[in-house]
Amino acid sequence: MIKSVTTCISAIFLVSTLWFNPAAAAESGSLSAKALASQLSTLQQNGSSYIRLRLNVNEPPGTKKIALQLQIQQRRTPSSTDVIYQILWPKERQGESVLLKKSGNQAATGTHFVPPETSTSLGAQNMKDSLFGSDLAYADVIENFYAWDSQTLVGEEMIGKVNCQVLESKPGNGQSSIYTSVRSWVDTDRLVPLRVEKFLSPGKPVRRIETRLVTKEDNGQHIPVNLDVQDLRKNSITEIEGSRFNTRVSYQDKDFTLEALKEIKKSKSPDGEPAQ
Repeated sequence: MIKSVTTCISAIFLVSTLWFNPAAAAESGSLSAKALASQLSTLQQNGSSYIRLRLNVNEPPGTKKIALQLQIQQRRTPSSTDVIYQILWPKERQGESVLLKKSGNQAATGTHFVPPETSTSLGAQNMKDSLFGSDLAYADVIENFYAWDSQTLVGEEMIGKVNCQVLESKPGNGQSSIYTSVRSWVDTDRLVPLRVEKFLSPGKPVRRIETRLVTKEDNGQHIPVNLDVQDLRKNSITEIEGSRFNTRVSYQDKDFTLEALKEIKKSKSPDGEPAQ
């Protein structure tokens, strides 16, 4: 079972992509804004991992426009983040890849690669651009907004039957982002964001991420598995469904280069066989 939001967000969200630990969730209901954000930030910085997921873009909702199978190789630490997103399917887009790098508070940079030899550099001005035509921007899969300087609890709200703390995150001086603020509706009992909204300017959000499914692992972890990412400006929804997660990987600097984009390296499963 995949253990992420990417997270997509990171990433995320991601993507990229959020990672959670039940021990860290203890007493989370009484945390201050800074402490809650710090736990969420720390849990993202989990070192090296490999992810497989399905991504469907519906524009308008209910009308499939793009269907992709992706693999993600990432290395996230408190000081830096390196991620590679590669398309495995459909065949005509196989090998198309994006490499993103971020160090400290510096702006993210990267490369978009299309086989056999076309590469395009990505800079801070590109972080608002779409990842593979989805409703995720590059910023969504590389940024860790829980590490921003300004963290404030701005209220409580029910998401379904869960009472969530609403955490507002804003970048501080010198912290580069396309967003002016991000709000997270956090289930503090399970330490899981059930909704995230992102703002380019004060007022209406431009992007909303909803957690559709949370599962509980044998070790007690609560894992957001399936997500919807909605671009509120164009009435489009990207569905993200995780299918594989592996932390038994080790990546080096050479694994996050332009040359690395030119080869698809699949993770090994725990028994040593290639991941399917």
